[in-house]
Amino acid sequence: MPYDSGWQDDHPHYVLRCTHCNAEYLIDSFRLQCNEQHEPALLRAEYRAKTLEVKSHLPGVFRYVDWLPVKRCLDAPGKPITYESKGLSHHLGLTYLYISFNGYWPDRQAELSTGSFKELEAITVLARIPKDEDRTLVIMSAGNTGRAFASLCSSLNLPLYLVIPEKNLKAIWSHQPFSPCVRLIAVRDGDYSDAIVLGQSISQMENFFLEGGAANVARRDGMGLPVIDAAVTLGKIPDHYFQAVGSGTGGIAAWEATQRLLGDGRFGSHRMKLHLAQNEPFTPMVRAWKARSRCLLPVDEELERRQIHQVSATVLTNRNPAYSVTGGLYEALVDTAGEMYAVTNHEADRARHLFETLEGIDICPASGVATAALIQAVEAGKVGKQDCILLNITSGGTQRMQQEHPSYFLQPNWVIPAGKPWFDELPG
Repeated sequence: MPYDSGWQDDHPHYVLRCTHCNAEYLIDSFRLQCNEQHEPALLRAEYRAKTLEVKSHLPGVFRYVDWLPVKRCLDAPGKPITYESKGLSHHLGLTYLYISFNGYWPDRQAELSTGSFKELEAITVLARIPKDEDRTLVIMSAGNTGRAFASLCSSLNLPLYLVIPEKNLKAIWSHQPFSPCVRLIAVRDGDYSDAIVLGQSISQMENFFLEGGAANVARRDGMGLPVIDAAVTLGKIPDHYFQAVGSGTGGIAAWEATQRLLGDGRFGSHRMKLHLAQNEPFTPMVRAWKARSRCLLPVDEELERRQIHQVSATVLTNRNPAYSVTGGLYEALVDTAGEMYAVTNHEADRARHLFETLEGIDICPASGVATAALIQAVEAGKVGKQDCILLNITSGGTQRMQQEHPSYFLQPNWVIPAGKPWFDELPG
């Protein structure tokens, strides 16, 4: 796969703006925070192009390059696809239910080879990094994000250190062999938050740099593309948006994408209502939002760890989400009069089976959580039968992918016990 395919940013097409103090920064591929001394706040990309011009000649997500903070265009064909539901919509009695499918489904030209919308963020994050960067990227993940970055970095021959909980190793697979440039560190007896701590310590060492998670504007704007694609496909902003969340980044991204669409002016003037879900019993953001608390509610750490082991959607288990930060999920929910849902494993499993039966493709546990939240909302009357609804299937078709293509699993180069903060030295 060639590293770029023709398009290159030869002049600044966006600035970074602090959501707390309004400070403005010119393009910087590695900037993750404001220089001013104040409470934590996200930076946001402000694009010169207020009207979106879809560049259909560019591959995959880069057709929306006007609203992506990238330096070049990678030859990666994957993008969200938006289609009108028939089976699930009829079952739920909804007239205008649309699916944003992010995964592998050749029948609908869905070509995300890792089966997850985390591939959207991986593509945009990597396209933001200068081509001549010689440091090694560090990513921490609970599964889908790691799989996306490992696969793309392997294809592009870009060095990567990936840190994940050891219990999630089965999530790091590809339909092609991995390159030696991708190194995997597994955290023994730890969860996603332990992986974050270890990854941050590695990134502070010489010749490494941190991707940044929710603080990276490329990650958020890549994850906002399902909303952009839906609006372009439908010609309007949906009334409601359903997604499962772990770090909250996807919800923030959907909110920011809607703000850009409102600024464009051609897609309507109403704010899309966020409906976000977590997997019981691990529901820290649901609990905080139900209490209308900007801060996550106090909870015993050992209890949280036990709860994490009980959920089926392990990718939704971030103990330090981007909820309270300025520009974060709390503000997105307030601005959109949003809702949050707690979904049991049983509800998620039933929703997955229902979706596959009615729509014709397998979906992952997190997508089952989102679908179950939609079912809850319909039963509670929180959406109208005639409302325009977008359901983000954040991962799907992985079973079909593994049936049609060989699976290669990335083996760990190192296994580190949880709680060890950093290595004295990492081999090259």
